[in-house]
Amino acid sequence: MATSIWPKSSKARVDRSLSAHSVMGLVIGALMFIVCLSGTVAMFEDEIGWWENPVQAPVEAVSPEIAQAAAINVMAQQPDSTHLYLYLPRDNWQRFVIGGDDGLETADAQGAMTGRYETAWNDFLIHLHYYLSLPTSFGMIVVAILGVMLVAMAVSGLLAHPRIFRDAFRLRRKGQARLVQADLHNRLSVWTAPFTIAVAVTGAMIGLFVVVAMVLAQTSFDGDPRALTESIFGEEGEIDESPAPLADIGAALVTMEEMVPDAKPFLAIVHDPGTASQHTTIYGEHTDRLAYGEMYEFDAGGAYTGKAGYTDGAAGKQIAMSTYRLHFGDFGGLAMKVAYFVMGVGLCIVVAAGLNIYFLKRAEAGRGMPRLEAAWAALVWGSPALLAATLAVSLLGVGMVSLTAVFWLGALALCGLGLVLRDQVKTARWMRLGFGVSLLAAVGVHAARFAEAYQWPHVWAVSACFVIGGLVLLVRPLTQRGGAARKPAYPGYAGPGAR
Repeated sequence: MATSIWPKSSKARVDRSLSAHSVMGLVIGALMFIVCLSGTVAMFEDEIGWWENPVQAPVEAVSPEIAQAAAINVMAQQPDSTHLYLYLPRDNWQRFVIGGDDGLETADAQGAMTGRYETAWNDFLIHLHYYLSLPTSFGMIVVAILGVMLVAMAVSGLLAHPRIFRDAFRLRRKGQARLVQADLHNRLSVWTAPFTIAVAVTGAMIGLFVVVAMVLAQTSFDGDPRALTESIFGEEGEIDESPAPLADIGAALVTMEEMVPDAKPFLAIVHDPGTASQHTTIYGEHTDRLAYGEMYEFDAGGAYTGKAGYTDGAAGKQIAMSTYRLHFGDFGGLAMKVAYFVMGVGLCIVVAAGLNIYFLKRAEAGRGMPRLEAAWAALVWGSPALLAATLAVSLLGVGMVSLTAVFWLGALALCGLGLVLRDQVKTARWMRLGFGVSLLAAVGVHAARFAEAYQWPHVWAVSACFVIGGLVLLVRPLTQRGGAARKPAYPGYAGPGAR
């Protein structure tokens, strides 16, 4: 008999290695779940950001004259800015935000600056989804790798399911817990497959842009990354810093309205304001295209000088500028956002159910891992609870760095609690309670701090959604009686009693 060259290991060593392997798999699953969860919540980043800092009444429209007045106000307050930014109101974003290099402020319907535009929680959420709170370049690559893994899992899962159409509506709600979870995982995977592949591919494209840019810069632009960026987004050109009157943004907006009435301007940028080199860039939204927006260029007097071609130029430009809107569902209005949110929740359940199945298989084989199972339950329900808790804390004036620390240290603490409890049902129940309480607390803090803002419908709408969500989360845990171990910790999971 041939002998193995691999050294023999003791059973204890094998068990420790398998446990370490499971922990690493759990960490990867946890990171993927957090990316999916934060992306799902980010569907409503505009609405939540507006609710988070409602210091200005809604502004439905801004005239060219008001835009010019606002630009003058920014220059008066930030005279050394190299760029002026005017974020114009849109149908789903009735705010007027202006500023320069020293930051942004909200503005009223007359263009007067009314207060600092600070949304610490929104910034934390976006940084969490884009970079997993890591340094930007490295974090974006990590998230992109997770996106590639998600694409591979979605495609391989579809190919591994031979009866995909026959079982499309088969969903067992009772019976063996593993089969219930498998049905939930498979059905939602199939129903959300187009969404999952679309957001995973675009997310990977966005995240891997850093790597692709480095490679392309070396191979096609003589190692100059700036040349690559300018080939996609346009170049600034030579700067003449001789003083000059501020560029006429109002005239540029009038010219754009006459030239392309179907393009809705949503962002105006004055480059090198107050100098002889100044020029204005206006981004216009084309509702019939997926591109983030077309970039129209105007000289200091407001005369049209050209456009970037994001809507009708080279295919690469159009694809590059379409990934953002396709990834975040920023097209089709509120209905599309709701659809993306629902499918995002489905994707989170798919990821959660995938590891549930793994733990249930081990339990059926007599090799259960109650500690890791409880830690996973803490992560699945604790992550959204921590998002709600950080939202409540941010309303007290806590900054983004502190919110990041609260979230990640809290996630570690909650997973540690699950390891100690060794009961995934009890752990999940406590996390749901914490989730509901945190949502209600966020609304309570918000109402106390911004009571005067509740005269505006959008503030009521967001608060009402949080209150309803919080009450729904509290109802089931608070109405559970004895025998908590028989209650489901996850959708469709009948708990240890069903094994």
